[in-house]
Amino acid sequence: MLSNQSTPAEIYKLGLAYYEGDSVPQNYDKAFELFQKAANQKYSDAQFNLGVMYENGIGIDQNYEKAMQWYLLAADNGDFEDQNNIGSLYYFGKGVDQNYDKAFEWYKKAADQGVGVAQLNMGGLYENGYGVPQDCDTAFEWYTLAADNGDFDAQNNLGTFYENGYSVPQDYDKALEWYTKAADQGLDLAQLNIGGLYENGNGVPQDYDTAFEWYQKAADQGNQEASNRIGRLVMNDKIDDTGITIYSTQETGLTLGDLEGSLSE
Repeated sequence: MLSNQSTPAEIYKLGLAYYEGDSVPQNYDKAFELFQKAANQKYSDAQFNLGVMYENGIGIDQNYEKAMQWYLLAADNGDFEDQNNIGSLYYFGKGVDQNYDKAFEWYKKAADQGVGVAQLNMGGLYENGYGVPQDCDTAFEWYTLAADNGDFDAQNNLGTFYENGYSVPQDYDKALEWYTKAADQGLDLAQLNIGGLYENGNGVPQDYDTAFEWYQKAADQGNQEASNRIGRLVMNDKIDDTGITIYSTQETGLTLGDLEGSLSE
């Protein structure tokens, strides 16, 4: 319960409970109202969450310009995660003209404060040469910082660098190590990549059944490339197709075996 003496932190905490449905029914309208009360008292976490709601259209019409306004206010109050989100608005040109230089500026502010996703984004800028000269060595350094902060996308990227020998000697063992860190957090792309190592016998004994198991984890999350690779394994008689679902046509209930049968008729 709130009173006229409630602090911005208390108001924000109740808003967060409504936002997450924690101990109260989830109610984005209530969350927005409470975040706004706390944000108007310069509470940076509330300002950040208002930006998130406007950016993603959660409980309010999507509005990138208003998202930027709230992110900037939170950033002025020292919120580092906001700085990353401002960078992303510039990176994608949402509510502002696309500007990689501005994206770099804001990503670096957050990355220098240890925000893992901002470190990931810095790596992406350097890997692709967006707003900076392309530099895979520097990209690797930023990805390593992000990966050490637990960012699974960065962990997967490091796996890719080691698998392909980008800026580092090719090392399938290290590739598997980093892919596994990301896959254990549920990243479908890392699960796909582990499947690829097993299918091709890179750094591990070639094992089509294990490849299938990893592809299936990724396919269950909607990864179409994983579904395609499962189909390829079956069509090449590498695995038993009994009961394997065609993930892209789940609504039909077809299995790969059914499909093969219909094609041969």
